[in-house]
Formats: sequence, structure tokens, C-alpha cells
Amino acid sequence: MLNICFMGTPKFAVQTLDILYNDENFDVKLVVSGKDKKRSRNKVTPTEIKKYATDHGLNVVTPDSVNTEEFVNELEKLEIDFIVVVAFGQLIGSLLLEKFNDRIINLHPSILPKYRGAAPMQFTLLNGEKQTSPTTMLIEKGMDSGDILMQEIVDVDINDNYYSLEEKMSEYGSRAIRDTLINFDELYKNRIKQNHDEATFTKKITKEMGKINWNDDSPTIYNQIRALIDYPTAYFAYEDKNVKVLEAEIIDSYDPNPGYVYEADSKKGIIIGTRDSAIKINRLQFPGKKAMDTKAFLMGNDFEKGITL
Repeated sequence: MLNICFMGTPKFAVQTLDILYNDENFDVKLVVSGKDKKRSRNKVTPTEIKKYATDHGLNVVTPDSVNTEEFVNELEKLEIDFIVVVAFGQLIGSLLLEKFNDRIINLHPSILPKYRGAAPMQFTLLNGEKQTSPTTMLIEKGMDSGDILMQEIVDVDINDNYYSLEEKMSEYGSRAIRDTLINFDELYKNRIKQNHDEATFTKKITKEMGKINWNDDSPTIYNQIRALIDYPTAYFAYEDKNVKVLEAEIIDSYDPNPGYVYEADSKKGIIIGTRDSAIKINRLQFPGKKAMDTKAFLMGNDFEKGITL
């Protein structure tokens, strides 16, 4: 049985912790997660990983830093064999890297060396990739630059959005971590050095990235909508309000006319021109209102047809 220290924070990491917790080959000795988030004056919300650990009676800590002698000593007392890192949020420093040399395994949700950094799934969708891969890799000092242990190709469906891709990558990735740990010696022997010349890097997702530019082509706008549905959500301005677009599709039967509102009724929905065709908005949300299917929204609300946004 392998003694595991698991480091993770968001929902994406939960399935990996769950698969390790429920596998007889592993003993999850310690769970490390981010700090609770303050909701209001006297209330805090724990991370998804901390919730899981607490609910299942696992030892969980939320240190300011894992890069201290005190923390490393604690891991040594627990006789940790491997540290598993999934969307943790802290950089792993030289102290841990030296003490657990080649025994810190990271799950990165992209087909490395493409899309290193903090937003690989969003950029996979933004760029319209048809395939990706959860990658298990050794952590080193560089950003997502360590040797690759395992990759398994996953198809990206044209209908996938961030939520569905995250679920898919979490499922495949959790199995990849389990299989990597069980077969570590063989995988380590055959590990693959990344080609750093082929590396691409993602940037932090900002609110401004959600603003739709109707002068873009339809695939670009469609990919923007599905990639940014979690944050910040794609949006456009209408009557001085930012309208969020939650679901959409490409309509090729309209002539290019960027920002022109071709249709706006409960039968045809809202169809807006782009640089090369048009986008049909299937689900939207006005400020202060609930998200609604577009046709249902138009049964009780007006949206002006024939204008250019």
C-alpha cells in the first residue's frame, strides 16, 4: 500500500481524491488544500477538496505554504511515498522537490507541452481543439515542464463546453493518476522529456475576455461562449446592459453582417450576424435576472430586431 499526500483545491480535483481514497492500493495520509473563502462577515466556505476530506474523515490541512521545514517534516513522519498534485494553487518549491525527488506527480488537463499554465481547458476550447489529454507528469521547478509519465487522448466534441470538458478530463485524469501510481516504476523508466520548443502557454482568464466582438467569425465566437461559460461568461452590450450568452450555435444560412440582429422572436429566437455567418443565442441572462432559454425569454420580453449591436 502506498502512502499518499494529496494536494488539491477545486471541484476538478475531487474525482482524483475519491478514486485514491476508495482504492485499496493507497492510503491517503494527508489532504492539503487552499484556505476557506470568506463569504460574509462571519461565514466562510471551504474548498471542494476540504469538504470531501472532512466528509470522509480524512486528515486535512490548509497551510499558508507547503514550502517549509515544518511541513516537510510532517510528511516524513507520515512516511509519504508520493505527493499527488491536482489544481492545488501553490507552487511546489525546492525544499519539497529535493525531499521528494521524482515522487511528486501532477495531473495537468492538457496535451503537454501544449497549454501549460493555469487555464488549459479554456484555451483548448477557445482554440477549437478536437483532441486533448490529461497528462500525468513529474513536477520540477519549471511551469508544467516536467517529464511526462502518461497521456491518454480524449476527443473534444463540438458541443463540449467548459463544464462538460472539465467533467470528462476529471474522469480520465483521475484514472490516469491511479494507473500512474500503480505502474510508476515502469512509467518512470519510460518517461518522456517534454519538447520545450513546442510548448505553448495559457494566460489568466479575465473578465474582458468575455466580451463578444461580432466582427469575429462565428467559430471564434462560438468557442468563446463555450470556453468561458464558468467565468467570466461571454457577453454583449444591449441597451447599456451586458447580456450573458450561455448557449449558442452557428447558423450558416445568413449573410455576413457583424452585430446585425437578423431575428428576435419566440419562434426563431435571437440570431445575430458575424463576420462570416451568424450566431443563434439559445440561452441568455440579463443583469439581475435568471438564466433563460431564449425563446422563453422572448415570450415575455422584447428584443429589437433589425438593429446593429
